[in-house]
Amino acid sequence: MTNAEASNQRSTILIGCLSLLVSVQLPLTWFICSNYFPGYNSVAQSLSELSADDSPVKWIVRASLLVQAALIMALSFTTSFTAMAGRTLLRLSALFLALAALVSSPSQTEYSSAHRVASFLAFAFGCLWPAFARRRGERGTISKPTGVFVTLGFLAFTLIGWSFWAFASQTYFGILQRANILAQSIFLGWYWWRSYREKSQH
Repeated sequence: MTNAEASNQRSTILIGCLSLLVSVQLPLTWFICSNYFPGYNSVAQSLSELSADDSPVKWIVRASLLVQAALIMALSFTTSFTAMAGRTLLRLSALFLALAALVSSPSQTEYSSAHRVASFLAFAFGCLWPAFARRRGERGTISKPTGVFVTLGFLAFTLIGWSFWAFASQTYFGILQRANILAQSIFLGWYWWRSYREKSQH
């Protein structure tokens, strides 16, 4: 095996591990931590409540949010076939996700306006970037119609979830937010891996 082949093999393993990590680490943290928070209702309650100041697992959840933000930021710099608009939206999503971890809610019954705005913008930019990932007239990791379809799916999850939060006493807000986070995380991991494979073949 030549040095170039060995280097490519190490890069493949590294990107594969990071792609898997960005797909599972935040949803897995939510699942595990919810079981160590007495009285926490994962169907109705949100991730924000797991990271609130009075949560017994707040530091783990906040660290997981920061790790996810760092992984998203790394993705935005390593996807060669992604348009600058898509990369910019990814970076904004990462920045607001990190901000949401740093300005947490004070308790289970009180909310921080800064945390609420940061969380909403992190989700919003996370929904929008696939629609802007393809450069006009150029090849890309996903087609323009696919990106738009993915964005519409993410937006539907987000808007339905926030409508439950705003108008239905959070009855199913937690499970909808969890589904949204899982879908976005898995898509990120898949996109990162496919983008790298396309780059390595050209």
